[in-house]
Amino acid sequence: MKIIAFALLLVAIAACSTKSSKENFGKPIGYIQLENTALEISELVTDLEVPWDIEAGIEGELWFTEVNGAVYRLDLKKNQKTKVFQVPDLIAKKSYGLLGMTVHPSLGYVFLHYTFAIANDKKEETIKSRLVRYEFKEDTLANPLILLDSIVGATYHNGSRLIISSDDKLFFSLGDVGQTERTQDVSFFGGKILRMNLDGSIPTDNPIPNNLVWAMGLRNSQGLAFGKNEKLYGSDHGPLNDDEVNLLIPNGNYGWPDVHGFIDTDNEKEYALLHPIIEPIQAWTPTLATAGLAYYGKSEIPEWKNSLIIATMKGRSIRVIHLSEDGNSMESESIFLQKEFGRFRDVAVSPEGEIFISTSNRDWHPRFQPWMYEGLPEGPDRILKIRVLAEGENKIQGLPIYRQETEPIPLMDENWNPAVSQEFELGSKLYGTHCLACHGPEGKGSEGLIPPLAKTDWVTGDKGKLIRIMLTGLSGEIEVNGEKYNQEMPPYNNLTDSELAEILTFIRNNFGNKSNAVIPGEIFEERKGL
Repeated sequence: MKIIAFALLLVAIAACSTKSSKENFGKPIGYIQLENTALEISELVTDLEVPWDIEAGIEGELWFTEVNGAVYRLDLKKNQKTKVFQVPDLIAKKSYGLLGMTVHPSLGYVFLHYTFAIANDKKEETIKSRLVRYEFKEDTLANPLILLDSIVGATYHNGSRLIISSDDKLFFSLGDVGQTERTQDVSFFGGKILRMNLDGSIPTDNPIPNNLVWAMGLRNSQGLAFGKNEKLYGSDHGPLNDDEVNLLIPNGNYGWPDVHGFIDTDNEKEYALLHPIIEPIQAWTPTLATAGLAYYGKSEIPEWKNSLIIATMKGRSIRVIHLSEDGNSMESESIFLQKEFGRFRDVAVSPEGEIFISTSNRDWHPRFQPWMYEGLPEGPDRILKIRVLAEGENKIQGLPIYRQETEPIPLMDENWNPAVSQEFELGSKLYGTHCLACHGPEGKGSEGLIPPLAKTDWVTGDKGKLIRIMLTGLSGEIEVNGEKYNQEMPPYNNLTDSELAEILTFIRNNFGNKSNAVIPGEIFEERKGL
Protein backbone atom coordinates (compact mmCIF):
# COMPACT_ATOMS: atom_id res chain seq x y z
CA MET A 1 0.00 0.00 0.00
CA LYS A 2 2.75 2.47 0.95
CA ILE A 3 4.76 1.75 -2.25
CA ILE A 4 1.71 2.47 -4.40
CA ALA A 5 0.90 5.60 -2.41
CA PHE A 6 4.45 6.92 -2.77
CA ALA A 7 4.44 6.30 -6.52
CA LEU A 8 1.17 8.15 -6.95
CA LEU A 9 2.38 11.01 -4.81
CA LEU A 10 5.58 11.40 -6.81
CA VAL A 11 3.62 11.43 -10.06
CA ALA A 12 1.41 14.18 -8.66
CA ILE A 13 4.43 16.22 -7.62
CA ALA A 14 5.86 16.04 -11.14
CA ALA A 15 2.53 16.83 -12.79
CA CYS A 16 1.30 19.54 -10.43
CA SER A 17 1.01 22.97 -12.01
CA THR A 18 2.74 25.69 -10.02
CA LYS A 19 1.62 28.60 -12.17
CA SER A 20 0.76 31.66 -10.16
CA SER A 21 -2.21 33.87 -10.83
CA LYS A 22 -3.04 37.40 -9.72
CA GLU A 23 -6.59 38.22 -8.74
CA ASN A 24 -8.52 41.20 -7.43
CA PHE A 25 -7.55 40.58 -3.82
CA GLY A 26 -8.96 42.44 -0.87
CA LYS A 27 -12.12 43.95 -2.32
CA PRO A 28 -14.12 45.44 0.64
CA ILE A 29 -17.64 44.02 0.90
CA GLY A 30 -18.78 45.23 4.33
CA TYR A 31 -17.91 46.16 7.89
CA ILE A 32 -18.38 44.93 11.45
CA GLN A 33 -18.92 47.66 14.01
CA LEU A 34 -17.92 46.67 17.55
CA GLU A 35 -18.28 48.86 20.59
CA ASN A 36 -15.12 50.86 19.85
CA THR A 37 -13.50 49.13 16.88
CA ALA A 38 -14.50 49.08 13.20
CA LEU A 39 -13.55 46.02 11.15
CA GLU A 40 -13.43 45.77 7.38
CA ILE A 41 -14.56 42.58 5.63
CA SER A 42 -12.96 41.99 2.24
CA GLU A 43 -13.17 39.21 -0.30
CA LEU A 44 -9.70 37.72 -0.56
CA VAL A 45 -10.17 34.62 -2.75
CA THR A 46 -13.20 33.35 -4.66
CA ASP A 47 -14.06 30.65 -7.23
CA LEU A 48 -13.39 27.93 -4.64
CA GLU A 49 -15.05 24.57 -4.05
CA VAL A 50 -15.35 23.87 -0.31
CA PRO A 51 -12.14 25.35 1.12
CA TRP A 52 -11.68 23.16 4.19
CA ASP A 53 -8.58 24.40 5.97
CA ILE A 54 -6.92 27.82 6.33
CA GLU A 55 -3.47 28.28 7.87
CA ALA A 56 -2.26 31.81 8.63
CA GLY A 57 0.65 31.12 10.98
CA ILE A 58 3.38 32.31 8.62
CA GLU A 59 3.67 36.06 8.38
CA GLY A 60 2.68 37.33 4.94
CA GLU A 61 1.30 33.97 3.78
CA LEU A 62 -2.03 32.17 3.74
CA TRP A 63 -2.20 28.45 3.04
CA PHE A 64 -5.54 26.84 2.25
CA THR A 65 -7.02 23.67 0.82
CA GLU A 66 -10.08 22.53 -1.08
CA VAL A 67 -11.78 19.30 -0.13
CA ASN A 68 -11.04 17.96 -3.63
CA GLY A 69 -7.35 17.67 -2.71
CA ALA A 70 -5.96 21.01 -3.91
CA VAL A 71 -3.39 22.84 -1.76
CA TYR A 72 -2.74 26.57 -2.27
CA ARG A 73 -0.26 29.12 -0.99
CA LEU A 74 -1.24 32.79 -1.11
CA ASP A 75 1.49 35.42 -0.90
CA LEU A 76 -0.31 38.25 0.86
CA LYS A 77 2.42 40.75 0.09
CA LYS A 78 2.46 40.11 -3.66
CA ASN A 79 -1.27 39.26 -3.92
CA GLN A 80 -0.22 36.04 -5.65
CA LYS A 81 -1.97 32.66 -5.36
CA THR A 82 -0.17 29.44 -6.28
CA LYS A 83 -1.57 25.93 -6.45
CA VAL A 84 1.30 23.96 -4.99
CA PHE A 85 -0.12 20.44 -4.90
CA GLN A 86 -2.98 18.12 -5.83
CA VAL A 87 -3.39 14.99 -3.70
CA PRO A 88 -3.58 12.22 -6.32
CA ASP A 89 -5.18 9.25 -4.59
CA LEU A 90 -7.95 10.67 -2.43
CA ILE A 91 -11.72 10.27 -2.76
CA ALA A 92 -13.71 13.51 -2.55
CA LYS A 93 -17.47 13.34 -2.03
CA LYS A 94 -19.88 14.04 0.80
CA SER A 95 -17.69 14.07 3.93
CA TYR A 96 -14.64 12.51 2.27
CA GLY A 97 -11.63 14.35 0.87
CA LEU A 98 -8.71 16.45 2.05
CA LEU A 99 -9.78 17.02 5.65
CA GLY A 100 -6.85 18.49 7.53
CA MET A 101 -3.69 20.55 6.96
CA THR A 102 -1.09 22.35 9.00
CA VAL A 103 2.16 24.08 8.06
CA HIS A 104 5.34 24.28 10.14
CA PRO A 105 6.53 27.87 9.76
CA SER A 106 10.30 27.28 10.11
CA LEU A 107 10.92 23.69 9.01
CA GLY A 108 8.89 23.94 5.80
CA TYR A 109 6.79 20.87 6.59
CA VAL A 110 3.19 20.57 5.36
CA PHE A 111 1.00 17.89 6.94
CA LEU A 112 -2.12 16.59 5.17
CA HIS A 113 -4.85 14.17 6.24
CA TYR A 114 -7.16 12.77 3.55
CA THR A 115 -9.50 9.89 2.78
CA PHE A 116 -9.17 7.26 0.08
CA ALA A 117 -11.29 4.27 -0.90
CA ILE A 118 -10.68 0.61 -1.61
CA ALA A 119 -13.44 -0.74 -3.88
CA ASN A 120 -14.36 -4.30 -4.82
CA ASP A 121 -16.16 -5.73 -7.85
CA LYS A 122 -19.51 -5.41 -6.05
CA LYS A 123 -19.22 -1.61 -5.98
CA GLU A 124 -18.66 -1.74 -2.23
CA GLU A 125 -16.22 0.81 -0.83
CA THR A 126 -13.99 0.55 2.21
CA ILE A 127 -13.05 4.04 3.39
CA LYS A 128 -9.59 4.65 4.84
CA SER A 129 -7.55 7.76 5.58
CA ARG A 130 -3.88 8.71 5.58
CA LEU A 131 -1.71 11.27 7.39
CA VAL A 132 1.31 12.42 5.37
CA ARG A 133 4.15 14.88 5.95
CA TYR A 134 5.60 16.75 2.95
CA GLU A 135 8.39 19.24 2.45
CA PHE A 136 7.62 22.54 0.72
CA LYS A 137 10.29 23.02 -1.97
CA GLU A 138 10.30 25.16 -5.11
CA ASP A 139 6.58 25.93 -4.97
CA THR A 140 5.47 22.33 -4.60
CA LEU A 141 5.21 19.58 -1.99
CA ALA A 142 7.90 16.90 -2.14
CA ASN A 143 9.42 13.98 -0.21
CA PRO A 144 6.21 12.54 1.27
CA LEU A 145 6.51 10.62 4.51
CA ILE A 146 3.42 8.63 5.50
CA LEU A 147 2.96 8.99 9.26
CA LEU A 148 -0.27 6.97 9.58
CA ASP A 149 -1.69 4.81 6.82
CA SER A 150 -5.01 3.02 6.25
CA ILE A 151 -6.69 4.61 9.27
CA VAL A 152 -10.21 3.18 9.62
CA GLY A 153 -12.78 5.48 7.98
CA ALA A 154 -16.53 5.59 7.37
CA THR A 155 -19.18 7.33 5.30
CA TYR A 156 -19.32 10.10 7.94
CA HIS A 157 -17.37 11.62 10.85
CA ASN A 158 -13.94 11.35 9.20
CA GLY A 159 -13.45 15.05 10.01
CA SER A 160 -10.11 16.16 11.36
CA ARG A 161 -7.80 19.07 12.19
CA LEU A 162 -4.05 19.30 12.59
CA ILE A 163 -2.03 21.71 14.73
CA ILE A 164 1.61 21.95 15.85
CA SER A 165 2.58 22.98 19.37
CA SER A 166 5.49 25.26 20.25
CA ASP A 167 7.55 22.22 21.27
CA ASP A 168 7.07 20.65 17.80
CA LYS A 169 4.44 18.07 18.59
CA LEU A 170 1.74 17.35 16.00
CA PHE A 171 -1.84 17.13 17.34
CA PHE A 172 -4.35 15.30 15.13
CA SER A 173 -8.09 15.15 15.82
CA LEU A 174 -10.18 12.41 14.22
CA GLY A 175 -13.95 11.90 14.28
CA ASP A 176 -15.49 8.71 15.61
CA VAL A 177 -15.77 7.32 12.00
CA GLY A 178 -19.16 5.90 12.87
CA GLN A 179 -17.80 3.53 15.54
CA THR A 180 -19.11 5.28 18.63
CA GLU A 181 -18.68 2.16 20.74
CA ARG A 182 -14.88 2.42 20.31
CA THR A 183 -14.29 6.07 21.24
CA GLN A 184 -13.36 4.91 24.77
CA ASP A 185 -10.95 2.27 23.39
CA VAL A 186 -7.35 3.58 23.45
CA SER A 187 -6.30 1.04 20.80
CA PHE A 188 -8.64 2.75 18.28
CA PHE A 189 -7.93 6.19 16.77
CA GLY A 190 -11.54 7.25 16.14
CA GLY A 191 -13.01 9.89 18.48
CA LYS A 192 -9.56 10.87 19.74
CA ILE A 193 -6.92 13.58 19.81
CA LEU A 194 -3.58 12.04 18.87
CA ARG A 195 -0.19 13.55 19.74
CA MET A 196 3.00 12.60 17.90
CA ASN A 197 6.45 13.78 16.98
CA LEU A 198 6.87 15.39 13.58
CA ASP A 199 8.08 12.06 12.14
CA GLY A 200 5.01 10.21 13.43
CA SER A 201 6.74 8.54 16.37
CA ILE A 202 5.21 8.46 19.85
CA PRO A 203 6.50 11.10 22.29
CA THR A 204 7.93 9.61 25.47
CA ASP A 205 5.82 11.98 27.59
CA ASN A 206 2.44 11.04 26.12
CA PRO A 207 -0.10 10.30 28.87
CA ILE A 208 -0.44 6.65 27.83
CA PRO A 209 2.95 4.95 27.35
CA ASN A 210 3.69 3.84 23.77
CA ASN A 211 0.34 5.21 22.59
CA LEU A 212 -0.53 8.18 20.37
CA VAL A 213 -3.83 8.85 22.18
CA TRP A 214 -3.74 12.16 24.06
CA ALA A 215 -7.48 12.67 24.73
CA MET A 216 -10.62 10.66 23.92
CA GLY A 217 -14.40 10.48 24.06
CA LEU A 218 -15.01 12.92 21.19
CA ARG A 219 -17.52 12.81 18.38
CA ASN A 220 -16.38 14.77 15.31
CA SER A 221 -13.72 17.29 16.20
CA GLN A 222 -13.16 19.82 13.40
CA GLY A 223 -11.39 22.62 15.25
CA LEU A 224 -8.13 22.86 17.21
CA ALA A 225 -6.49 26.01 18.57
CA PHE A 226 -3.80 26.85 21.10
CA GLY A 227 -4.66 29.69 23.47
CA LYS A 228 -2.87 31.54 26.21
CA ASN A 229 -0.24 29.48 28.04
CA GLU A 230 -0.44 26.83 25.29
CA LYS A 231 -3.87 25.63 26.39
CA LEU A 232 -5.46 23.51 23.64
CA TYR A 233 -9.13 23.96 22.69
CA GLY A 234 -11.23 21.85 20.35
CA SER A 235 -14.65 22.07 18.74
CA ASP A 236 -16.78 18.95 18.41
CA HIS A 237 -20.03 18.48 16.51
CA GLY A 238 -22.72 16.00 15.55
CA PRO A 239 -26.16 16.07 13.95
CA LEU A 240 -28.69 16.37 16.76
CA ASN A 241 -27.57 17.75 20.11
CA ASP A 242 -24.72 19.18 22.15
CA ASP A 243 -22.09 20.60 19.85
CA GLU A 244 -19.18 21.39 22.13
CA VAL A 245 -16.09 23.51 22.69
CA ASN A 246 -13.67 21.76 25.03
CA LEU A 247 -10.50 22.61 26.89
CA LEU A 248 -8.40 19.59 25.92
CA ILE A 249 -5.98 18.18 28.48
CA PRO A 250 -3.66 15.15 28.52
CA ASN A 251 -5.57 11.93 29.13
CA GLY A 252 -8.83 13.88 29.16
CA ASN A 253 -12.05 11.94 28.59
CA TYR A 254 -14.95 13.98 27.15
CA GLY A 255 -17.58 11.29 27.49
CA TRP A 256 -18.83 10.46 24.01
CA PRO A 257 -20.98 8.45 23.41
CA ASP A 258 -22.21 8.14 27.00
CA VAL A 259 -22.13 11.86 27.84
CA HIS A 260 -23.41 14.51 25.43
CA GLY A 261 -22.40 18.06 26.34
CA PHE A 262 -22.84 18.84 30.04
CA ILE A 263 -23.45 16.10 32.60
CA ASP A 264 -27.12 16.90 33.16
CA THR A 265 -29.16 13.72 32.72
CA ASP A 266 -29.56 10.85 35.18
CA ASN A 267 -27.72 8.42 32.89
CA GLU A 268 -24.86 10.87 32.39
CA LYS A 269 -24.54 11.54 36.10
CA GLU A 270 -24.45 7.82 36.81
CA TYR A 271 -21.80 7.27 34.13
CA ALA A 272 -19.71 10.18 35.44
CA LEU A 273 -19.61 8.62 38.92
CA LEU A 274 -17.55 5.78 37.45
CA HIS A 275 -15.55 7.73 34.85
CA PRO A 276 -13.65 11.05 35.17
CA ILE A 277 -15.54 12.97 32.46
CA ILE A 278 -14.59 16.55 31.55
CA GLU A 279 -17.47 18.86 30.69
CA PRO A 280 -17.25 21.33 27.79
CA ILE A 281 -16.81 25.05 28.33
CA GLN A 282 -19.84 25.57 26.06
CA ALA A 283 -22.44 23.37 24.35
CA TRP A 284 -25.25 24.05 21.87
CA THR A 285 -28.56 22.32 21.19
CA PRO A 286 -29.84 22.51 18.44
CA THR A 287 -26.43 21.93 16.97
CA LEU A 288 -24.58 24.66 15.05
CA ALA A 289 -22.10 22.34 13.28
CA THR A 290 -19.14 23.94 15.02
CA ALA A 291 -16.12 23.66 12.73
CA GLY A 292 -12.87 25.65 12.52
CA LEU A 293 -11.53 27.29 15.65
CA ALA A 294 -8.95 30.05 16.28
CA TYR A 295 -7.69 31.85 19.36
CA TYR A 296 -7.56 35.65 19.29
CA GLY A 297 -5.01 36.99 21.75
CA LYS A 298 -4.07 40.19 19.93
CA SER A 299 -4.58 43.78 21.06
CA GLU A 300 -5.69 44.95 17.61
CA ILE A 301 -9.32 44.05 18.43
CA PRO A 302 -9.58 44.70 22.17
CA GLU A 303 -13.24 43.58 22.30
CA TRP A 304 -12.18 40.10 21.14
CA LYS A 305 -8.92 39.72 23.05
CA ASN A 306 -8.59 36.38 24.86
CA SER A 307 -11.42 34.83 22.84
CA LEU A 308 -12.07 31.76 20.74
CA ILE A 309 -13.47 32.48 17.29
CA ILE A 310 -15.57 29.61 15.95
CA ALA A 311 -16.82 29.00 12.42
CA THR A 312 -20.27 27.39 12.33
CA MET A 313 -21.92 25.74 9.33
CA LYS A 314 -25.54 25.05 10.26
CA GLY A 315 -25.44 28.13 12.48
CA ARG A 316 -24.14 30.17 9.51
CA SER A 317 -22.34 32.51 11.87
CA ILE A 318 -19.10 33.40 13.57
CA ARG A 319 -19.25 32.83 17.32
CA VAL A 320 -16.86 34.64 19.67
CA ILE A 321 -16.35 32.86 23.00
CA HIS A 322 -14.97 35.34 25.52
CA LEU A 323 -12.79 33.35 27.92
CA SER A 324 -12.08 33.88 31.57
CA GLU A 325 -8.66 35.27 32.45
CA ASP A 326 -7.29 31.78 33.15
CA GLY A 327 -8.87 30.39 29.96
CA ASN A 328 -10.69 27.59 31.79
CA SER A 329 -14.25 28.78 31.22
CA MET A 330 -16.50 30.97 29.08
CA GLU A 331 -17.62 34.36 30.34
CA SER A 332 -19.89 35.29 27.43
CA GLU A 333 -20.68 34.53 23.79
CA SER A 334 -21.16 36.93 20.87
CA ILE A 335 -22.72 36.13 17.48
CA PHE A 336 -21.80 37.80 14.19
CA LEU A 337 -22.68 37.58 10.47
CA GLN A 338 -25.65 35.20 10.81
CA LYS A 339 -26.92 34.14 7.36
CA GLU A 340 -24.94 36.93 5.67
CA PHE A 341 -22.36 34.73 3.94
CA GLY A 342 -23.74 31.23 4.55
CA ARG A 343 -21.87 28.32 6.08
CA PHE A 344 -18.44 28.98 7.58
CA ARG A 345 -15.97 26.09 7.58
CA ASP A 346 -12.71 27.44 9.02
CA VAL A 347 -11.16 30.48 10.68
CA ALA A 348 -7.53 31.51 11.18
CA VAL A 349 -5.70 34.44 12.82
CA SER A 350 -2.47 35.81 11.36
CA PRO A 351 0.55 37.02 13.36
CA GLU A 352 -0.55 40.55 12.39
CA GLY A 353 -3.98 40.08 13.98
CA GLU A 354 -5.97 39.71 10.75
CA ILE A 355 -8.76 37.11 10.67
CA PHE A 356 -9.50 34.83 7.72
CA ILE A 357 -12.71 32.82 7.33
CA SER A 358 -13.80 30.39 4.61
CA THR A 359 -17.32 29.61 3.43
CA SER A 360 -18.62 26.09 2.79
CA ASN A 361 -21.79 26.67 0.78
CA ARG A 362 -20.86 24.26 -2.03
CA ASP A 363 -20.51 21.17 0.13
CA TRP A 364 -22.93 18.27 0.34
CA HIS A 365 -25.07 19.31 3.30
CA PRO A 366 -27.27 21.97 1.61
CA ARG A 367 -28.00 19.52 -1.22
CA PHE A 368 -29.08 16.84 1.26
CA GLN A 369 -31.10 19.11 3.55
CA PRO A 370 -32.10 22.21 1.59
CA TRP A 371 -34.95 23.05 3.99
CA MET A 372 -32.33 24.09 6.55
CA TYR A 373 -30.69 26.71 4.32
CA GLU A 374 -33.25 29.18 3.07
CA GLY A 375 -31.46 32.12 1.46
CA LEU A 376 -28.09 30.38 1.26
CA PRO A 377 -25.78 32.45 -0.98
CA GLU A 378 -25.33 31.08 -4.49
CA GLY A 379 -22.05 31.00 -6.33
CA PRO A 380 -18.60 29.70 -5.46
CA ASP A 381 -17.08 29.47 -2.01
CA ARG A 382 -14.60 32.12 -0.93
CA ILE A 383 -12.17 33.25 1.74
CA LEU A 384 -12.89 36.51 3.54
CA LYS A 385 -10.45 38.70 5.47
CA ILE A 386 -11.38 40.77 8.53
CA ARG A 387 -9.00 43.56 9.54
CA VAL A 388 -9.11 46.60 11.79
CA LEU A 389 -9.74 49.88 10.00
CA ALA A 390 -6.70 52.04 10.61
CA GLU A 391 -7.06 55.42 12.27
CA GLY A 392 -8.25 57.91 9.69
CA GLU A 393 -9.66 55.27 7.31
CA ASN A 394 -13.30 55.74 6.42
CA LYS A 395 -15.89 53.12 5.57
CA ILE A 396 -16.87 52.96 1.92
CA GLN A 397 -20.33 54.45 1.52
CA GLY A 398 -23.07 52.02 0.56
CA LEU A 399 -21.46 48.86 1.98
CA PRO A 400 -23.37 47.04 4.75
CA ILE A 401 -22.42 47.46 8.40
CA TYR A 402 -22.92 44.40 10.63
CA ARG A 403 -23.21 44.41 14.39
CA GLN A 404 -23.40 41.83 17.11
CA GLU A 405 -26.57 39.75 16.80
CA THR A 406 -29.04 39.87 19.66
CA GLU A 407 -30.56 36.41 19.08
CA PRO A 408 -29.42 33.23 17.32
CA ILE A 409 -31.35 32.23 14.22
CA PRO A 410 -33.84 29.37 14.69
CA LEU A 411 -32.42 26.03 13.54
CA MET A 412 -34.55 23.21 12.17
CA ASP A 413 -34.08 19.59 13.14
CA GLU A 414 -32.21 17.36 10.74
CA ASN A 415 -33.98 14.49 9.02
CA TRP A 416 -31.62 11.84 7.73
CA ASN A 417 -34.42 9.67 6.35
CA PRO A 418 -35.98 11.66 3.53
CA ALA A 419 -39.70 11.03 3.26
CA VAL A 420 -40.97 8.83 0.46
CA SER A 421 -43.73 10.32 -1.64
CA GLN A 422 -46.53 7.89 -2.33
CA GLU A 423 -46.61 9.12 -5.91
CA PHE A 424 -44.18 7.04 -7.98
CA GLU A 425 -45.52 8.05 -11.38
CA LEU A 426 -42.24 9.42 -12.78
CA GLY A 427 -40.10 6.71 -11.17
CA SER A 428 -42.43 4.03 -12.53
CA LYS A 429 -42.29 5.54 -16.01
CA LEU A 430 -38.48 5.77 -15.97
CA TYR A 431 -38.25 2.21 -14.66
CA GLY A 432 -40.42 1.07 -17.55
CA THR A 433 -38.12 2.80 -20.04
CA HIS A 434 -34.75 1.75 -18.66
CA CYS A 435 -35.13 -1.29 -16.38
CA LEU A 436 -38.31 -3.26 -17.09
CA ALA A 437 -36.99 -5.16 -20.10
CA CYS A 438 -34.44 -6.99 -17.92
CA HIS A 439 -35.88 -6.94 -14.41
CA GLY A 440 -39.52 -7.37 -15.36
CA PRO A 441 -42.77 -5.67 -14.29
CA GLU A 442 -42.59 -7.24 -10.81
CA GLY A 443 -38.85 -6.81 -10.31
CA LYS A 444 -38.26 -10.57 -10.28
CA GLY A 445 -35.57 -10.60 -12.97
CA SER A 446 -34.90 -13.86 -14.80
CA GLU A 447 -33.77 -16.98 -12.99
CA GLY A 448 -30.08 -17.66 -13.58
CA LEU A 449 -29.73 -14.63 -15.84
CA ILE A 450 -30.97 -11.34 -14.37
CA PRO A 451 -30.99 -10.81 -10.57
CA PRO A 452 -34.22 -9.80 -8.83
CA LEU A 453 -34.81 -6.36 -7.35
CA ALA A 454 -37.43 -7.67 -4.94
CA LYS A 455 -36.61 -8.12 -1.27
CA THR A 456 -32.82 -7.87 -1.56
CA ASP A 457 -30.34 -5.75 0.36
CA TRP A 458 -28.68 -4.94 -2.97
CA VAL A 459 -31.66 -2.58 -3.37
CA THR A 460 -32.74 -1.72 0.18
CA GLY A 461 -29.27 -1.66 1.75
CA ASP A 462 -26.35 0.71 1.16
CA LYS A 463 -27.64 3.53 -1.06
CA GLY A 464 -24.12 4.48 -2.11
CA LYS A 465 -23.49 1.01 -3.51
CA LEU A 466 -26.83 1.03 -5.37
CA ILE A 467 -26.11 4.47 -6.85
CA ARG A 468 -22.61 3.43 -7.96
CA ILE A 469 -24.06 0.42 -9.79
CA MET A 470 -26.43 2.71 -11.68
CA LEU A 471 -23.62 5.12 -12.57
CA THR A 472 -20.91 2.65 -13.55
CA GLY A 473 -22.73 -0.55 -14.39
CA LEU A 474 -21.87 -4.01 -13.10
CA SER A 475 -20.03 -7.02 -14.50
CA GLY A 476 -18.73 -10.29 -13.14
CA GLU A 477 -20.34 -12.90 -10.93
CA ILE A 478 -22.50 -11.70 -8.05
CA GLU A 479 -24.75 -13.42 -5.53
CA VAL A 480 -28.27 -12.14 -4.85
CA ASN A 481 -30.61 -13.87 -2.38
CA GLY A 482 -28.43 -17.00 -2.45
CA GLU A 483 -28.36 -17.31 -6.26
CA LYS A 484 -25.39 -16.53 -8.56
CA TYR A 485 -25.68 -14.26 -11.61
CA ASN A 486 -23.12 -13.28 -14.24
CA GLN A 487 -24.72 -10.89 -16.73
CA GLU A 488 -23.35 -7.44 -17.51
CA MET A 489 -25.43 -4.40 -16.57
CA PRO A 490 -24.68 -1.20 -18.53
CA PRO A 491 -24.14 2.16 -16.79
CA TYR A 492 -26.94 4.73 -16.72
CA ASN A 493 -24.76 7.78 -16.08
CA ASN A 494 -26.47 9.53 -19.00
CA LEU A 495 -29.55 10.03 -16.81
CA THR A 496 -29.79 13.16 -14.64
CA ASP A 497 -29.42 13.10 -10.88
CA SER A 498 -33.18 13.67 -10.52
CA GLU A 499 -34.07 10.85 -12.94
CA LEU A 500 -31.82 8.36 -11.18
CA ALA A 501 -33.20 9.40 -7.80
CA GLU A 502 -36.77 8.80 -9.06
CA ILE A 503 -35.89 5.31 -10.37
CA LEU A 504 -34.06 4.24 -7.22
CA THR A 505 -36.73 5.58 -4.87
CA PHE A 506 -39.30 3.65 -6.94
CA ILE A 507 -37.49 0.30 -6.78
CA ARG A 508 -36.67 0.75 -3.07
CA ASN A 509 -40.41 1.09 -2.37
CA ASN A 510 -41.97 -1.45 -4.72
CA PHE A 511 -41.75 -5.20 -5.38
CA GLY A 512 -42.14 -5.84 -1.64
CA ASN A 513 -39.35 -3.38 -0.73
CA LYS A 514 -39.77 -0.60 1.81
CA SER A 515 -36.91 1.84 2.33
CA ASN A 516 -36.21 5.55 2.47
CA ALA A 517 -35.92 7.77 -0.57
CA VAL A 518 -32.88 8.54 -2.68
CA ILE A 519 -32.42 12.26 -3.25
CA PRO A 520 -30.63 13.97 -6.18
CA GLY A 521 -27.92 15.27 -3.83
CA GLU A 522 -26.86 11.71 -3.06
CA ILE A 523 -26.52 10.95 -6.78
CA PHE A 524 -24.52 14.17 -7.23
CA GLU A 525 -22.04 13.22 -4.51
CA GLU A 526 -21.52 9.67 -5.77
CA ARG A 527 -21.09 10.93 -9.32
CA LYS A 528 -18.52 13.47 -8.07
CA GLY A 529 -16.67 10.72 -6.21
CA LEU A 530 -16.18 8.80 -9.44
